[in-house]
Amino acid sequence: MDAEGAQQAQTTEVLKPSGEDCEVCGTEMYGLHCKLVCPNCGYRRDCSDP
Repeated sequence: MDAEGAQQAQTTEVLKPSGEDCEVCGTEMYGLHCKLVCPNCGYRRDCSDP
């Protein structure tokens, strides 16, 4: 693997279903570190938000 491919492999982030629904459009959100992201409308929420 070349240096660019290795860097891309390290920066690739895997989204995991969170079980939470988007407050805007109702689509299931995905967890990304401590953020919840809606793949449909792009809404983002910090997982520490109530």
